[in-house]
Amino acid sequence: MVEITQSPGPDQHLVTRRQMVCIGGVTLVATSVGLGGCASVMSKVGLPIFPRAELGPLRPTMVAGAHVGTLNGGSKPIFVTLPGSRDPIAHSVADTLFWGDIMMEHAMFFVMLMPGAELAGPRGQAAQFQKRFGDHLATLRRGRFGAGDYVAFNRATQNLVQSFIGFKQSMHDAQASGRMSSLVWPSFFDHTRKEAERFTRRLEQLNRGDPTYVRGEVIPFWADKMEEHSLFIDQLLDPDEKLLKEVSQTSAAAFAKLEAAPPASKDPALAAAQTIIDFKTAAEKGIKTGQIKSIIHPALADHVRREAVRFKDELMRAA
Repeated sequence: MVEITQSPGPDQHLVTRRQMVCIGGVTLVATSVGLGGCASVMSKVGLPIFPRAELGPLRPTMVAGAHVGTLNGGSKPIFVTLPGSRDPIAHSVADTLFWGDIMMEHAMFFVMLMPGAELAGPRGQAAQFQKRFGDHLATLRRGRFGAGDYVAFNRATQNLVQSFIGFKQSMHDAQASGRMSSLVWPSFFDHTRKEAERFTRRLEQLNRGDPTYVRGEVIPFWADKMEEHSLFIDQLLDPDEKLLKEVSQTSAAAFAKLEAAPPASKDPALAAAQTIIDFKTAAEKGIKTGQIKSIIHPALADHVRREAVRFKDELMRAA
C-alpha cells in the first residue's frame, strides 16, 4: 500500500528513508512492501498519484518560415505543430527541431558514458555527431523552406540520422560482445537506435505529404519507449530509493501491457501518458534538488520528460 500526503504528519518522523520520499511537493509513504491494494491513491495505470504537471498553453512561433508551436518542456521547449495543422512543411520543421535535439542529446549522453583513454575513439565519434546535429539544427533555424525544398532538407536530415543509426548499431554490437567496455548498456544503444529509425520513417512519410499520426503506431511505439525509460530509471536510482524503484518497475509493467494490448480508445493511453509525465516531472525536480538519490544526470531527466510530453501530444493528434 502507498499512502500519499501533502505534508508530513506527526508520526512520519518514525518513517525511515526506505519507506518515505518527498518529491514534487508530495510526501510518498510506503506502509508495506507492494504498491497495490490502495485504489484511492492509484491512477488508472497503477501508479501513485503525483502532482499534475501542467504543460501550459501552446505558444505559436515561426521557424524556417513555418508556423509551429512549443509546449513547456522544462529546460527546453518542445516543438509541435499548431492544432489541426496538416502542413507537411510545418510538421517537418517541428519534428526535426524536436527529434534532431533528441539525437544531439543521445550523442551527448554517449560522450558522458564513454570515459577514459581506451574509449577516446568512439567518444570522439559521438562528439562529432553531437556537433553535426547542432550544426544541422542551426541551419534549419536560419533557413526558410517551402514546397520546393523541404523534401531535400528532410533527405539531408535522414542521411545524417542514418549515419548515426549505423554508429549506434556498431556500438551496440561492440558493447554486447565485450569488445568495448563503456558505461552504455546495449539496451540503451538499441533504445536510441529505434527512436532514430522511427524519426527517419516519419520524415519519409512527410516527404509524401502525409502528416497524420495513426493511433495503432503511436501507442505501441511510445508505450515501448516509456517502458524502457522506466526500466532505465529503476537501474539508475540509488539502491536505497526503494519506493521510487518500485514505482519505476510498476510503470514499466503498465506500459508493457499497454504495448501488448493497445486499447480500443485512446483514453487509457492518454491517462498513462499524463501519469508518466507527472512522475517524470516530479522526479526531475527531486533529482535537481537532491531529494532523490541517483546517478541520473538532470539533462537525462529532462530528456525523458520531453519525450513523454511528445507522446501525449502525438496521441492527442492521432486518428
